[in-house]
Amino acid sequence: MAPRGRAQATAPAVGFGAAAAALATCRDCHEGASSKGRFDLTALPARGFGVDWLHSVARVRERVRIGEMPPPDAEPLAADARAALLRWCDATLADGIGRLPWTPGRVTVRRLSRGQWQASAQALAGVTTPLAARFPSDDLGYGFDSIGDALSFSTLHLETYVAAAEDVARRAVAAFGPVDPRGRRVEAEAMTLADGPGVGQGGEIANFHTRATLQQVVELPRDGVYRLVLRAGADQAGDQPARMELRRDGALLDAFDVPERSLREFALTTPLPGGPTTFAIAFVNDFYDPGNPDPQRRDRNLHVDWLEVHGPIDAAAAPPGAAWLPPALAKGGGEDFARALLLRAWRRPPTGAELARLRKADPEFALAAALASPHFLFRAEPRNASADRGDADGEALADHALASRLSFFLWGTGPDDALLQDAAKGRLRDLAALRAATDRLLADPRADWLATDFAAQWLELRALAERTPDPARFPGFDDALRASLRRQTELLFATVLREDRDVRELLACDFVHVDRRLAAHLGLPPVAGDGFERRPLAADQRAYGGVLGHGSVLVLTSNPTRTSPVKRGKWILENLLAAPPPPPPPGNDTLAGERAIDSAATLRAQLTQHRADPKCAGCHVRMDGLGFALEGFDPVGRPRAADAGGAIDARGELPGGRVVDGLTAIAAEVAGDPAFVRALLRKLFVYAVGRDADAIDRLHLDARADALRQAGSVTLRALVHEVVASPPFRRRAAGR
Repeated sequence: MAPRGRAQATAPAVGFGAAAAALATCRDCHEGASSKGRFDLTALPARGFGVDWLHSVARVRERVRIGEMPPPDAEPLAADARAALLRWCDATLADGIGRLPWTPGRVTVRRLSRGQWQASAQALAGVTTPLAARFPSDDLGYGFDSIGDALSFSTLHLETYVAAAEDVARRAVAAFGPVDPRGRRVEAEAMTLADGPGVGQGGEIANFHTRATLQQVVELPRDGVYRLVLRAGADQAGDQPARMELRRDGALLDAFDVPERSLREFALTTPLPGGPTTFAIAFVNDFYDPGNPDPQRRDRNLHVDWLEVHGPIDAAAAPPGAAWLPPALAKGGGEDFARALLLRAWRRPPTGAELARLRKADPEFALAAALASPHFLFRAEPRNASADRGDADGEALADHALASRLSFFLWGTGPDDALLQDAAKGRLRDLAALRAATDRLLADPRADWLATDFAAQWLELRALAERTPDPARFPGFDDALRASLRRQTELLFATVLREDRDVRELLACDFVHVDRRLAAHLGLPPVAGDGFERRPLAADQRAYGGVLGHGSVLVLTSNPTRTSPVKRGKWILENLLAAPPPPPPPGNDTLAGERAIDSAATLRAQLTQHRADPKCAGCHVRMDGLGFALEGFDPVGRPRAADAGGAIDARGELPGGRVVDGLTAIAAEVAGDPAFVRALLRKLFVYAVGRDADAIDRLHLDARADALRQAGSVTLRALVHEVVASPPFRRRAAGR
């Protein structure tokens, strides 16, 4: 078999046909050993339809289609010759790719990313832990944090994982385990003085002889209903009984009259949020009358024995993935608990030896051990025991490994019970059943993971946290606005997914999401509530609903003090069109007259001068042209018609002389480019499979993307199905 990346397809006896006349003009630069761009027109008979040749044909198609070839200093192609050449490229690729084997390639074992760890732990145990914020940041590979080749592992990872696992286990057992009817008692004499001159705490009770407050922090396992019980008595004086207040985090929960010296219980049942809670007991109406003839009515004092916290006493409402936990905890530990736990935590049935290690462990220890295990932390894909050996096209993934690939792709977590059952019965080997499982996962609210994780990485939204526009020029740009900008773009992606809209509506659509903060920032009518509001857009405003009109992208692609057509054009090429420009030549990564730039007009002049350098012109013509079309927005994403240099010129000239003018034109340009759908499918593939798309992958994926475009509407659901059905997703390299 030919090595991956050099696979050869059967070569039919096909020449250049109707494209021969057009290609004849290219021979000066693309013939023989010194061919430019590593594209040799004489190589077809020798190479047949191998991956290298097909990849070169795909490059020719793109560069001719966008107008980069022939170059400006060469004779342009006549319209009919250009059309014939593009038809030949399409036919050559369709025939050659159909003959090209699509093997799975090798995927490095992947550690769970920070986001995947948190999502998986919450899905399994129903609780979150603040300790996950201490995890080391994840390295990116090909734009994503789910690539095994890029994810490292250190002793710091191990230490923080163990601590977080123990905290999740403690919280989960406290939240969903059987409630201790005795509650948790806090002795008043052991509490801390928070206010007042002092409290007598030398005996078995706390004696309040004047106004004072004692407090104690108690960890509440979850949001729920709690019963709070105080045991207290009081010395009476004056015409009022002693008054005792119970507070939570400084707020009054209830006040109790304590009319008798003998100790008795005072109870309150109330909903409380989970987490560390400061309970305080306060004596608020001290009274002293030394002249009273009755010695027992001269001094009002409060005596407190203890505070008990019972609960939560309401039924535990575990999230869907953790519904197994409350009934399992009710039965205690043992082998049944260990089996139920490990199946879900390790995403496969446990072995007898693995069960034996946890058979006698209590539930909290077993849960912590499962979450700290390499079987949870790493997504291993062991050999399929039932697969044929030596298959040149690899072997089918083991059933549970395939289920895990699917669930981590769409939910960021391990499989739920239904998907585990599909895997156990071998149903996912059938493409129709796999498609049905994919649709079920996409219909679940947990598929919003694609918006908050995949889209956030694809569109680089996470980098918003690192962007700081000049506060002198853009006051008020804060973390709240950053969060609103990011959420607006996530909501767009989620809506396109949920409503099965065409993916090109990510670039122009008939709605926009805004919240109160965004409305004020953009000068729009105010939003009534605290959340986001979906507003319709008129036909001539549709581009403002797409990502190119979103402040998230516009801020990401600006400098602190000014816009950057270069960054904006580069972002479009890299993320939306899968055509990243090469790095700039040494010494050419900044503008010579940067300090003189004080407006969009002077910036345009500087970039025009920069493009005059032949070393820079090749990349900057297209990159700058795309970026200039977004000059109608300032560095913080607000529309603008003018700046200090006068009216804004938002025209950009693309290769071949085409001009795009403003947001609507650039959105239409990108949406109409076949490369957009191809780029999105490639990004989904890399994210799902866990490795870069190589030349063979790109050829097959581009062919599938083109077929979907030609069929009509292209939805995210359709692209997800293409990834899931692909051999690299369902199979693995044999022999490892």
